Amino acid sequence: MTKEDAVSSLNELIEICRNGEYGFRTASEHVRNSQLSTIFEEYASQRRAFARALQAEVERLDGTPVESGTLTGVLHRGWIDLKSAFSGGDAGAIVAACETGEQSAVAAYERVAEHTDLTGEAGAIVGKQFRSVQEAHRRMVRLRDEIKNGAEYPETE
Repeated sequence: MTKEDAVSSLNELIEICRNGEYGFRTASEHVRNSQLSTIFEEYASQRRAFARALQAEVERLDGTPVESGTLTGVLHRGWIDLKSAFSGGDAGAIVAACETGEQSAVAAYERVAEHTDLTGEAGAIVGKQFRSVQEAHRRMVRLRDEIKNGAEYPETE
């Protein structure tokens, strides 16, 4: 794998992490349950840290890191906003939107892991982040299913 290929793959993941950061922050702002808001804020902070680590690796490879997310991420946040407006900040709708976003993040990390040959520090960073993204997705699925099965996440605002 060339440095350019590695930089391109890492930049793709930076965009995904930025999308996740902004998406989780949007979810945190719209959900009316402090427990869920805290979970979403933690994931937003995690994704910000992931993006920074990836940006540092791109710079180490003498590349130029991207600074923002993608148009798809903007559209997804718009969907969360719209869904929140119609659902009145309903926890189930917001968690379902986050789960969809996390499904996309898992797919992006899988693409990079399966179709690139990142080694060394870059490979270690991506592998560690991939495991965390998978866990976040599993958590969103659990939360979604809990809410669907009647678990209460009452409004706290």
